[in-house]
Amino acid sequence: MPEWTLPSSPTDLRVLVSGYQSWSEAELRPLLDRQSVPLMPWRWQQGHDPAFLPSGEAGVWRSHTLLALIRPDGGGWVGCALDAASTFTHWEARADGNGVRVTCTLEGPPVEVAWEETPDVIGAVERLSADLGRRMNARTPAPLRVWCSWYSYYRNVTLDAVLDNARLARELDLPFDVFQLDDGFQADLGDWLEPRLSFGGHVQDLPARLAELGFTPGLWLAPFLAAPTSRLFRDHPDWMLRGEDGSPLPVGHNWGGPYFTLDTTRPEVLDWLRDLARTVRGWGFPYLKLDFLYGAALPGVRHDPSVGRAQAYRNGLTALREGAGEDAFLLGCGAPLAASIGLVDAMRTGPDVAPLWDDESRRLWLGDASGPSTRNAVHTSLARWYQHAWYQPDPDVMIARRELSLLGHTERHTLLGLLDTVGGLRASSDPIELLDGPGLELLRASLRLSTPERPRTLTQSFGGTVTHFTRGTFNLLDVPAGGIPPHGYREREA
Repeated sequence: MPEWTLPSSPTDLRVLVSGYQSWSEAELRPLLDRQSVPLMPWRWQQGHDPAFLPSGEAGVWRSHTLLALIRPDGGGWVGCALDAASTFTHWEARADGNGVRVTCTLEGPPVEVAWEETPDVIGAVERLSADLGRRMNARTPAPLRVWCSWYSYYRNVTLDAVLDNARLARELDLPFDVFQLDDGFQADLGDWLEPRLSFGGHVQDLPARLAELGFTPGLWLAPFLAAPTSRLFRDHPDWMLRGEDGSPLPVGHNWGGPYFTLDTTRPEVLDWLRDLARTVRGWGFPYLKLDFLYGAALPGVRHDPSVGRAQAYRNGLTALREGAGEDAFLLGCGAPLAASIGLVDAMRTGPDVAPLWDDESRRLWLGDASGPSTRNAVHTSLARWYQHAWYQPDPDVMIARRELSLLGHTERHTLLGLLDTVGGLRASSDPIELLDGPGLELLRASLRLSTPERPRTLTQSFGGTVTHFTRGTFNLLDVPAGGIPPHGYREREA
């Protein structure tokens, strides 16, 4: 286990950390602060890495793949894994008396790890993360503009609702490339090819009708998961990741209860995943949003114990890529970030947004900032600005509507600033008929593609993350800061 002792007082340092998967928190904080750990164990599985949780100790910070420590002069130290295909790289920075101790633990086969002192931490973070992307043959296609059904209809989506929005988007000449159907079309979690009665049709009826309107059809899947009520689970309980007692292992709590995940060390499971992706691609969906992917990488008892967690995940994702085809556009979500490089085209880089600013009770009292809220999405996505070298970043959707939303004008503008700063995919999920004139104007602004931004500094922050960028500054605090209102964003004067 590599270890370094830094001759710098802990009181002088900030630390930049990234969580394990899309929804895990990424932050920029004083080293002596305390990294939160969720109180609810099921959130360890669904929002974090149960094998390498935050410690909850003051002055101890854990990070996945990349870690940076920043001095007041902007210099400091940066560590980064240079391969993530079969190995998870765990970093820990610990205040230790008058110095700092940094350790790096590899879970999987040995891989090269970079560690360097630098006068320019921002530049070193970008250079090393880009090196990782190159070594893993990162896919970074042109970003797309996407409408998805989730934040409009959630699981109550219907075939007609998607088509109605697509027709209205065409009438208003809204510049979407993709119309993507989200959760709610399938009979059960895991039974993707069978329709849910309330959907009002079969999902395979959608692509041709979207294509007639000039949109690329997109589809959501959580391909590694199975509900206990699903036919997949009933027919193949032996396909599931198992606990030490030999029973299928619950890997989260959603859809009204626990659910399970496929064991991707089984050859028959990989065949099933290839067939699933090949089938929906054959129906006419070249754009696939693959969600809750963390399941394949959780700790558990696998059919082949010689395969580590990172490799098991990579094998499952490779099977999906093979089935969908090299020319398919795959968006990962709820996914181990670095382990997905080279297989996905885009990646969610923060928690879900929501039509509210902050779920403060969950974040502060339950220690969980991986849940849906606009604040959480902005906070974590900004701290991962450098990951555009790994895939097209997806900071989630713009919420432009004023109806069915608790976001104020300032907060909607901040969300627009996030999209402009992060670059990558642009997405919306508003029911288009709810948008008035200003709402449509905001939506159009959110669909303008931009190049990813760079921070101006990591030595100052208005809210526990990277907030000072070249084109503008964010204030995620609940009080004014730097002349910016609470929850606000201000563009820099030219």
